[in-house]
This record gives sequence, structure tokens and C-alpha cells, in this order.
Amino acid sequence: MENPKYENLVDFYSSLRNRDIIVYYKGPFDEIILSEIGTKIRNKVFDPPKIGNRLFSVFMELAQNIALYSAEKNQLETGVKWGVGTIAVYETQTCYTLISGNLIKNDVLDQIVAKCEEINMLDHEGLRAMKREYRSSIIKADHKGGNIGLIQVALKSDSLELDTKEVDQEHSFFTISVNVLK
Repeated sequence: MENPKYENLVDFYSSLRNRDIIVYYKGPFDEIILSEIGTKIRNKVFDPPKIGNRLFSVFMELAQNIALYSAEKNQLETGVKWGVGTIAVYETQTCYTLISGNLIKNDVLDQIVAKCEEINMLDHEGLRAMKREYRSSIIKADHKGGNIGLIQVALKSDSLELDTKEVDQEHSFFTISVNVLK
């Protein structure tokens, strides 16, 4: 094993060591994994129920984005290919933080980043109007959802932060970090 890989893993472990981790997962996001992690979140954060429901909703949106849109796929026993990614949920004194990340094709990266930047410029009422507009628009045939997942994440959380890192000429690693206030 090369030292830089080991040192990066140690740095990563150290950065998580002092956090109250609820969930950390890396792998394919199939319906069984989504159900198990969702149950873990619901069981951990149940008081007050409103915060637990918001946290669960944000988790599901981020996890479904990985399942449907990750450029990295894993074929499971059923033959279905599921997106591969990483998600971490941890608690601080003031909020719950969710961080998700996955590979994304560079040719769609700019449009996702632009959409996220547009979402971040809107207040709550602006987000609700954007959600209504997307709901009433025609969905492209190759699109797997209603195109409102990131809007929903912004409505349910306090922040929507993005980070991208180019992996190769075709892919980047796309990270979304959000806080759900207590």
C-alpha cells in the first residue's frame, strides 16, 4: 500500500473521529440500503419529529440522486444497476449535517452547478415558486425524476454547499453538503 493513500485515510478518519456520526456509507444505493439507512436516521432523530422528518427527507433526496444519476454504477444480483456514492450524516450542537458525493459526467456538471447556484440565490418563497414551475413543466423522456429534488433539499435545509473535483477528462466528483438546523 502506498503511503499517500494511507495518510489520506488516516486524515479522513481523524476528521470524522470527533463527530457524532449517525451514518456513514459508501457503495451502491439500492432500495434495501436506502431503507436501512433511512430507518437508522428515523430511529436516531425522532425528537422533535419535525426535524427528524426534514432530515429524513433531505437524506432521501440526496441518496436518490446518487442512486439515479451517479456515473459510477454497480450491478447487483437482481441485474439492476444502482449508482455508487458516499453519504455521511452527523450531528453537531446546532444542526445535523449531511454530505453526499458521487462521480458525475463532466458534460452535465456545469448545468447541475448552475442549477444549484440558482437555487442558492432564492429565498424560501422563491424556492417554492421554482418548485411549482418545475412541477408543471414537461419532464424530458430521459430524465428519471421530477427535477425538484435539489429544490426540495434547499427548502428543508439551512444551506446547500457544493464542491467539485475533476477526476479525469470525463468525470468529476460532485459533493453536496447541507445543514438541517435543530
